[in-house]
Amino acid sequence: MPLVRIKPNAHLRVRYPAPRRGLVEYDVEAEGPVDTFVLDEEGLVEFNSRNPYVYSYYGGFPYRRSHHQELRLPFRGWWYLVINNPSKKEPVAVHYEVYG
Repeated sequence: MPLVRIKPNAHLRVRYPAPRRGLVEYDVEAEGPVDTFVLDEEGLVEFNSRNPYVYSYYGGFPYRRSHHQELRLPFRGWWYLVINNPSKKEPVAVHYEVYG
């Protein structure tokens, strides 16, 4: 599992090709609560606009230390795992792994 440190009020974005069958799985373990999002290209553009009420996503969880999800993506092309550190003051160490 890669280990990264995410600064306060920042995020990590990792890009993957959508598998032919569409099945993906990921695990995220963090030392503090983080948010995860599974986005397509359009969702990433919306996420980057920083309007929390606009972006659409296909998976993910809010404010947890441990995230695990298996899902089928309904699209082809690239998908993004975004791990967001909502803390305004503290960085967070995160281990993540993506399968599929």
